[in-house]
Amino acid sequence: MARLLVEKEAAEGVGLPLATFRHWVEIGRLPKPLPDCGLYDTKALDAALDRVSGLGAPANALDAWRAKGGRSIAR
Repeated sequence: MARLLVEKEAAEGVGLPLATFRHWVEIGRLPKPLPDCGLYDTKALDAALDRVSGLGAPANALDAWRAKGGRSIAR
């Protein structure tokens, strides 16, 4: 399988109907296509699905901090 896919192939590759795939991209659950080419990176899609499934590392520093029990400082 190619690493870069058009939207329909990407949706099929992750097992989602095209409308659901588009919605998940719109709300940020899945990554947008790469700039300048409009193709979806299968590795980025896999990593996003791992996070959604709870299998991956935290998505960003804030999520990592929260996972370690971080608390805000009240002023």
